[in-house]
Amino acid sequence: MRAILNTGRTIWQGQAIEAGKDLKLYVDAAAIVYMNPEMMRELGVKEGDNVKVISEYGDVVVKVAEAKEALPEDMIYIPMGPWANRVVRPNTDSTATPSFKNIPVEVIPTDEEVLDMPTLMKKVYGKLGQI
Repeated sequence: MRAILNTGRTIWQGQAIEAGKDLKLYVDAAAIVYMNPEMMRELGVKEGDNVKVISEYGDVVVKVAEAKEALPEDMIYIPMGPWANRVVRPNTDSTATPSFKNIPVEVIPTDEEVLDMPTLMKKVYGKLGQI
């Protein structure tokens, strides 16, 4: 399923950051994708299922969460953080900030696991000391 990805901060994510980014609490708050119920039905997924979000910049596995407020049609939302960073446009256009909005993506159901932050970082950047 094609979609447009937007990212940003959430209150729940902010609380989890304070507890520690290496905790399950942070994974539960940031390694998710919010979707409208209609999109979830069309994709054949339910809350808590894993999906892979794929852009031209990379891919990431996250858990589905039903949007609390309606999103515009065909839009999904991943909280800003290491999981979203795998699929956002890395070019900063001299602003020192990647492009976190309006990213075309493909969303597919998957049996792959959602990685915790240390494992995600190792997968992306290699083992510490080998970067």
